[in-house]
Amino acid sequence: MVLLLLIPILFNAVTLLPELSRPIPSLNDNAVHFLLIQGISRAWATGDNLIDHWNPELELGFPIASTYQHLPHLTVVLLHRILLGQFELLTLFNLIRYLLLVGFPLSVYWSMRRIGFSSIAAGVAAASATLISADHHYGFEYDSYIWRGFGMYSQLWAMHLSFLSLGCLIHVMRTGQGYLGAIVAASTLVLSHLLYSFIMGLTMVASLLVGIRRDNVRLRIMRLLIVAGVSAVITSYFWLPFVLFNPFLGFSPYLQRWKYDSFGAHAILGWLINGDLLDFDRLPVLTALLALGIASAVARRGRHGALGLSIFGMWLLLFFGRVTWGALADLIPMHKGMLYHRFIGGVNIGAIMLIGLGGEWLWHLLSPAVTRWRGAVGVCAVVVLLIPPLAERRHFYALNAQWMERTQRAVDADADARTILAALKDLPPGRTYVGLRANWGKTVQFGDLHFYDLLTFYRIPAVSPPYSGFSLNSDMIWHFDDRDPAHYNVFNARYVVAPAGLAMPEFLRPLERTGRYTLYEAKTDGYAGFVNIVRGIRTDSQATLLDENRRWLEGPDPAAGRFIRYEYPSPDEGYFDASGPGCPDGGRITEEQILPGRLDLQVECAHAATIAIKTTYHPNWHVTIDGRDARPFMVSPSFIGVEVSAGPHRLTAIYRPPWYKTGLLWLGAVTLLLTVLVGSRFAGLDARMAGPSRSAGQG
Repeated sequence: MVLLLLIPILFNAVTLLPELSRPIPSLNDNAVHFLLIQGISRAWATGDNLIDHWNPELELGFPIASTYQHLPHLTVVLLHRILLGQFELLTLFNLIRYLLLVGFPLSVYWSMRRIGFSSIAAGVAAASATLISADHHYGFEYDSYIWRGFGMYSQLWAMHLSFLSLGCLIHVMRTGQGYLGAIVAASTLVLSHLLYSFIMGLTMVASLLVGIRRDNVRLRIMRLLIVAGVSAVITSYFWLPFVLFNPFLGFSPYLQRWKYDSFGAHAILGWLINGDLLDFDRLPVLTALLALGIASAVARRGRHGALGLSIFGMWLLLFFGRVTWGALADLIPMHKGMLYHRFIGGVNIGAIMLIGLGGEWLWHLLSPAVTRWRGAVGVCAVVVLLIPPLAERRHFYALNAQWMERTQRAVDADADARTILAALKDLPPGRTYVGLRANWGKTVQFGDLHFYDLLTFYRIPAVSPPYSGFSLNSDMIWHFDDRDPAHYNVFNARYVVAPAGLAMPEFLRPLERTGRYTLYEAKTDGYAGFVNIVRGIRTDSQATLLDENRRWLEGPDPAAGRFIRYEYPSPDEGYFDASGPGCPDGGRITEEQILPGRLDLQVECAHAATIAIKTTYHPNWHVTIDGRDARPFMVSPSFIGVEVSAGPHRLTAIYRPPWYKTGLLWLGAVTLLLTVLVGSRFAGLDARMAGPSRSAGQG
């Protein structure tokens, strides 16, 4: 078995080495992950909240850590601090990614052995787990994680933790032992990936039904409820605010529809049959092993085969998504905004188990013919079978290395870009615009990297294509018109970087020219301005919010300083009278300090007026005027609005997490500590639940 584990580990260690050895900016979701890591590191250095702070760089501002799983990112920063800053954050981020990519077979093997699979089945499953190839379906195929792929760092953690949690939870459910490991694994999964926590919760429902009897059903349920209850308390500081503030987490209608609805039974079963689900663009070796595993599970009717079949079958059905199930899909908990295409992760978990069983069946098929050298022959047979997947993956990773090398050479050679980036760092506050994917922005490249990716890497606030669509107004960026001066003012897009030969609007003033680029400045009011409120809208719908904001942005109101006031989320729908004056004589706003999560302004108007602060509205923003609390509200395009009386004032806006979040964090920490200290007592509790027939809960 050691050889079966070593082959994929060593193969990935070599072919994926560029992921560690080439420290270049990311062009995918890893850009956001590294930005969050940098934000946590900055928060640590400044005394800000590590798990809930403002990120002003992307999507007009959003507190990413408040609603996004942050343990994988916090781990990088913690390691950076433990090592006294001797290694750069990017190096440690890439190191953790690399180790997770290389070490996945170990997690699969340990988990399947913990569940009770044979060493042969666990070994074959582990050897195959990193070799899945799909047509960019966001599953366990490594296309999801590497530089040329999607950069799904949190899912990389979840891939490991799903198997580890499954092994620990099934062991607890069947034996009543190992509560501490199950609680830690489940809690870690929640803080690393909420969607995969949901997948694991439903997976345990399917697992509960395997081997269930009248004499063990109550005990099995109680064991799982204990783990779930304790884990829920430990992680409550994260999931409870996530639920409460969910209306302020964007669900973009511009996202491809198949991500919400999945692909339907016809397409998915077609991929399964022709091999594209596990063996895209190569011989269907893993698909054949999966078929053998299904046949073995049906023929033998064993407990482990039933487990693999139930997990694979349940998630295959759910992976069909809304295309197949229609309104029935809304029966799934938290169905609003659910990305059904991500349920392929559950399919992969079940498939890997069944592939292991298929390999085990093939292994034993050789037993009658070869007895003395059965083990060696079995290993050789599996290795030979895996040659086509290994060859295809080697070619795929070689292209990844070529793309990374090409991009690194282009970035290193572009001294002009470094000049522009240095200039942006020294300029007064304002967002930077370097085009979008739908216009000239797609041509400002370094190999496969775009200039706006560099803005993210260097934490420069930008009007740039959204990576994730966290904020309510992130989709408004797609409607930014770089020919309209009013749009620059609305978004405070104060700086523009464009190719030197590109004709730009005359209202942009050149600040610096290099051989390749020109840095421009647009006239804006800054991060705050006096505005006229012309109407009010109540809504509970993000779709309505987007439609109203889009019509407003594309109409004459932005240029005239006319804004909409929103009550969102509101149980009522419709218009209300919210007329509010701007400042007829222009007034004065001075930016004293612009920091992540804090704006200090000196404002003055001869009349009572309304001010729009040009960052995304969130209930955690607290505004004071001359030290007294003021009530902020939402204005178009989902920015912060506040009313001020006549005269000069000092206005301060601070992003501050809810008071109870720290309390819940301490509650979770104390609960975890008590769980560690009294972990052995769970056995006694289990014995009392089992009563005189403890053995009834076994199996």
